[in-house]
Amino acid sequence: MVAAKLFAPGTSRQRVDRYELIGEIASGGMATVFLARLTGVGGFQRFVAIKRLHPHLAGEKEFVEMFLDEARLAAGIHHSNVVSILEVGASPLGYYLVMEYVEGDTLARLLARAAGKGQRLPTPIALRIVVDTLFGLHGAHELRDDKGKILDLVHRDVSPQNVLVGIDGMARITDFGVARATSRLTSTRVGQLKGKIAYMAPEQAQGETLDRRADVFSAGILVWETLAAKRLFKAENEAATLSRVMNEPIPDLTRVAPHLSRELSAVVKHALARDRNQRFPTAQHFAEAIEAAASHRDGIAPAQHVAQFVKDMIGQEIEQQREAVRAWIAQSEPSQVGALSAPMPPSSVSVAAMSLPGEGSRSVTHEGLSGMIQPRRSRAGLVAGAMVLFGAAGAAGFWIATSQPQPLPPVPVPAAAPVTPAPAPSPAVTPPPAPAEAATGVSPSALPEATAAPEQRPAVTRAPVAPRKKKAKDDALDVRNPYR
Repeated sequence: MVAAKLFAPGTSRQRVDRYELIGEIASGGMATVFLARLTGVGGFQRFVAIKRLHPHLAGEKEFVEMFLDEARLAAGIHHSNVVSILEVGASPLGYYLVMEYVEGDTLARLLARAAGKGQRLPTPIALRIVVDTLFGLHGAHELRDDKGKILDLVHRDVSPQNVLVGIDGMARITDFGVARATSRLTSTRVGQLKGKIAYMAPEQAQGETLDRRADVFSAGILVWETLAAKRLFKAENEAATLSRVMNEPIPDLTRVAPHLSRELSAVVKHALARDRNQRFPTAQHFAEAIEAAASHRDGIAPAQHVAQFVKDMIGQEIEQQREAVRAWIAQSEPSQVGALSAPMPPSSVSVAAMSLPGEGSRSVTHEGLSGMIQPRRSRAGLVAGAMVLFGAAGAAGFWIATSQPQPLPPVPVPAAAPVTPAPAPSPAVTPPPAPAEAATGVSPSALPEATAAPEQRPAVTRAPVAPRKKKAKDDALDVRNPYR
């Protein structure tokens, strides 16, 4: 299988809308295919393949229309032997389509692996794969519009490279990028060939009008090569290949693979008739003819046997890919889990305040919220400050209520200073000293005149109290009101 080239976990995580990209599976001239996952509530997780149009082609009308053609046509096909299109969308990075992710490999690479060992695919396994492919192709050919009218879809690129064989034992046809239908957005230019020359029908190579029988011929080449473990028309260059497609006699399968029955060889030869009127009219007719011919001697394996064959061929690589993805997720998730489980900075922001106006459905990460939320002031500090302020205000009020109209406020007496009793009063002596003078033994005339002025003292002592009390009230409002 083609192992996805996983991205570096953590900071380089990439997303396409609600899908997280894990790695790159393949890239071509028109699009790149990524392995991605969709997560949800309760640990929900689903892996998908995302095919994204190259950003630099977003302004090319022809490429965009081809891409949307593929998405629109394939999304309408609902068949177990066709790779499903789950969603089509557009992001700032370009158009994309979300496809079913199939764990397995292409038929082309399975054939190459077997050939590298000097082997063929077991005939019953090969027949199950090609029959599944034909039934999927017929399902695509039967695509209809909303009014029930058949769309005359032609795949035009039926080849082993576009057949996926899954570890579940199912073969699925994919890649409708060059398909033609009567309702498609774009049309092929005159003289323009689309598809692989080595798998083209003669009428396709000549640029004639096509119908589903062109795909039947291409499927005949695929079946011949799968059973013979050898290329049919491929030559050293495209010109020579095209010449073989048009003119070279097609070898009988029994000459290349003597173990096959003559009935099966005759069915494949019928599909490869260069005159389209001599071929099977549909892919379903071709598949049913193979089943009938194989029932005599060759046999067709059940899906369970195909699944076991795929596991034997690439099971170890699939498990390595799974382990790599699990490790990637384990390395990527701690930062996300830590952000979710770590205590958030104390804040008075309510749930309603977290909805950002004008942002639509944009998601906000925890890191983004931590930057928007202001830390909450300590309540213990506010309470202590308020007690000090209220104490100071109370002391000032008590002094104003009890003091005589003297120029000085009472001054605290040092603990170690002795107090000398005042002499007994006599009629000839001046009146007893004021409370301040008796308490301190200090005469008011000994202090500076500026501090002895009675009208200035209340302003000095009370002025700081009222504003600081108001400031404490404002701070309390700041804490309780997230919109202040």
